[in-house]
Amino acid sequence: MRTRIKEVIGIDWFDGAVMNCVWEGPRVRDILLAAGVDECRALHDHVPPKHVHFASYGGKTQQDEWYGGSVPFSRVMRADMDVILAVKMNGAPLPARYGFPVRAIVPGVLGARSVKWLDRVTVSDKESPCFYQQRDYKVLPAEAVDAETADKYWAQCPSMLDMPINSCVAWPTSDSTISLPASGLIDVRGYAVPQGCQGPVVRVQVSGDAGKTWTDACLECGGKDASKWTWVLWNAKIQMERGEGRKIFAKASDAGGNQQIHERSPWNLRGVAYNGYEAVFNLTIV
Repeated sequence: MRTRIKEVIGIDWFDGAVMNCVWEGPRVRDILLAAGVDECRALHDHVPPKHVHFASYGGKTQQDEWYGGSVPFSRVMRADMDVILAVKMNGAPLPARYGFPVRAIVPGVLGARSVKWLDRVTVSDKESPCFYQQRDYKVLPAEAVDAETADKYWAQCPSMLDMPINSCVAWPTSDSTISLPASGLIDVRGYAVPQGCQGPVVRVQVSGDAGKTWTDACLECGGKDASKWTWVLWNAKIQMERGEGRKIFAKASDAGGNQQIHERSPWNLRGVAYNGYEAVFNLTIV
């Protein structure tokens, strides 16, 4: 949002903040049941648990004395949501930098909720009180234009959970120069991720003329038979003309019927949940 629309309060992750791994570990649901959480009673008690907290007390963060996050109790208790405590990553013991000895994995949800170096799991009727749950990772209204005007909205806006459907063009890259083949067709490659738990991605369309025409990409990895959580890799050949300032658009659709609909996402102060389909810009074709 900062580079394509206007200034935000946040870190520039660009297109790199995505990871696709094989995680192994017990479901949090099973751990809670083994610990004595009565799911049926919990759902009917006067003050039922609404959230599951994940917390790491190993050290101070930039904005708090510890790090934590929470997700809805109902999501954790659904076996098909695959919320786990990971002890392995890609078949090997969990590396230190990724949360050894155990971390939470909440697939389909922004990574801030998959707490690393996990110390404690708590069931509560309230969200995590951690700064990063209460005053970060929220889509604030357009009226919040700076830290001062945002102050009253933090408590009003819901914490982010599911990530939006998105696509990325990995090649060519913005601000680069490429040669046009004799065929007049440019090779384009990238990946796409579904919205929350509504995967997999079933279609990716690519445009080299600012959205006037669209070409269906070939889904190399994933597609309709893929896991609902995983990305897809895709490739396409599109017609483009020589010149400067060219753009490539890429938009995805998933099994849940979600589609990218904006060339650029609506702006928000924190700069989160961007999923505009303008993927490559300022491209020079010679």
